[in-house]
Amino acid sequence: MEFKTEAIVLKAVDYKENDRLLTLFTPSRGKLLATIRGVRKPKAKLNFAAQPFCFSEYVLAERAERYTIVNAYLYDGFFPLRADIGRYYAACTLLEICDALLVEDNGNEGFFVAAAEGLKALAHGEGNEADALLSFALAALRESGYMLDLDGCGVCGGEIGNGAYFDFGAGCFTCAECASGVRASESTYQTLRKAAGLTFEEGKLEGGRKRALRLINAYLAEKTERDYPCFGEFIRLFSEP
Repeated sequence: MEFKTEAIVLKAVDYKENDRLLTLFTPSRGKLLATIRGVRKPKAKLNFAAQPFCFSEYVLAERAERYTIVNAYLYDGFFPLRADIGRYYAACTLLEICDALLVEDNGNEGFFVAAAEGLKALAHGEGNEADALLSFALAALRESGYMLDLDGCGVCGGEIGNGAYFDFGAGCFTCAECASGVRASESTYQTLRKAAGLTFEEGKLEGGRKRALRLINAYLAEKTERDYPCFGEFIRLFSEP
């Protein structure tokens, strides 16, 4: 049986002599593995479809719960990512997060749209790459059931100011009076509110991007029990404007 699906390539691994094994992110079936044959041969017509970041419509043949790619039609290869090391590692982090949070055979259209829009912003947008990555990460966490509570103190509901804390278990910030979790900063909180599309205090964002990136990296590692090497490299490379 053959079927069509939009998909983003999360991973591409050499397989046998001329094939590749792809990890695809699909909106209706979540994460799935598919073989694409002959793409390592010179002038292979589907070589474009076997690269990480590739966003295409794929035609897949399914047999005995195994998938083989028959054809593909390119939407966007996000090629500008290869020309900017910071944006490249931000995009690699996006794929890393997708691979960690996705479940096989479990579709999530909202998550898929967030990933496609995140790659578009990183490849073609003019905004800061950290902002694009943070916005995607918050959407991915929300769609995966790990949503952060950014609506004031998670204990008393009061405002988050100086001396803020972050509770990794509850996924929320707490005020200095409630003091649950580890020390955080008001700039981290305000930066994450901005990334989530909430109201924020412009004058309290200084230095918040890198702190917010570190917090999200740690939160993902806590919830998924895995490391994020691309995320770590992006944080190392990133410099606050």
